[in-house]
Amino acid sequence: MELPSSPKPCLLWLLVFCLLNVSTIISQPSKKEAGLLGGKFQALYVIGDSLVDAGNNNNLSTKIKSNFAPYGSDFEGGKPTGRFSNGKTIADYIAIYYGLPLAPAYMGLSEEQKNNISTGMNYASASCGIRPDTGKQMGHCLSLSAQVDLFNETIVNNLQKRFKTKSELSKHLAESLFMTAIGINDYAFFFNKTTTDPDDFAKNLLRDYMIQIQRLQRLGARKFFINNLKPIGCYPNIIAKTVPSGSCDDSLNQAVSIFNAKLRKGLTEFKKKLSKTSLILYSDYFNFMLGLRAPSNLMDSTTPCCPSVYDGGYRTSCRPDSVACKVPDSHIFFDPFHPTQLANFMYAIRCFQERKVCQFV
Repeated sequence: MELPSSPKPCLLWLLVFCLLNVSTIISQPSKKEAGLLGGKFQALYVIGDSLVDAGNNNNLSTKIKSNFAPYGSDFEGGKPTGRFSNGKTIADYIAIYYGLPLAPAYMGLSEEQKNNISTGMNYASASCGIRPDTGKQMGHCLSLSAQVDLFNETIVNNLQKRFKTKSELSKHLAESLFMTAIGINDYAFFFNKTTTDPDDFAKNLLRDYMIQIQRLQRLGARKFFINNLKPIGCYPNIIAKTVPSGSCDDSLNQAVSIFNAKLRKGLTEFKKKLSKTSLILYSDYFNFMLGLRAPSNLMDSTTPCCPSVYDGGYRTSCRPDSVACKVPDSHIFFDPFHPTQLANFMYAIRCFQERKVCQFV
């Protein structure tokens, strides 16, 4: 079915109708979009943090997990998978849009399964970031460089068995989509707005980020879907302490904006060095999330669905004993840090149908 032209009717009429839409999207690019987006992709490889983690942290020794109810309440079968939402992530909707299976979490696959999969994998790991030490305070997670290492292992140990010749493998990699959504945890763990120089922090972070993007390119990636960083200053745990209450912390958002601007410029320079068959789609996730706070949006933008009674504490989150709200899709955030399935669905509409979020570099 086609993506609805706007998610607003879901909120104005029946959330049940919206949930049906969310769970059954099967939308193919128009002929024009197919040309712009390179047609069909053979696979989707996902690199990122908790925004797109499909369950890798389930198999890591870390405190940051979501493989318990009420997470996954609106996912297929109503079971928690390790996704940090009540349902699908933005990576899931990208896969659905391109007619691909949802990319499975790499850490949950057997070697036999890895050998048999040629439609992509998900390496994303909650709490980790671009810097190798980000998130390690909470336990083991997969940093950006570690995820690229795992993708390299996938090529050597699995894809080379699947594709018998170098040309077949090169064609597969060149016709696959590589999505990244990582970096906000580096700000959450290491950026101090009173002592950290935001320009230096962004410059160093971008340097480390581009090193790994270039590694992917050398490994054979040619099609990139790059998300910028979300507005950390609008997290429920941040806005609970701002004055006036419910307003975003503009200084934190401005720091992230500096990185996003440098990222956009860096990708433009990177694109100049790539072949004509290469593609970079830049996703302005930052302004998409800010847009959800518009007064015309009926969703709750200040408190999460889980826990339903939220104290605004910095470490307060959704736990196995937490009680969630009855209608998750009435909120932007499912927990204090991650969007609901409906917010992710709205992203898919803005990106692929309305073309307001995603632009070519």
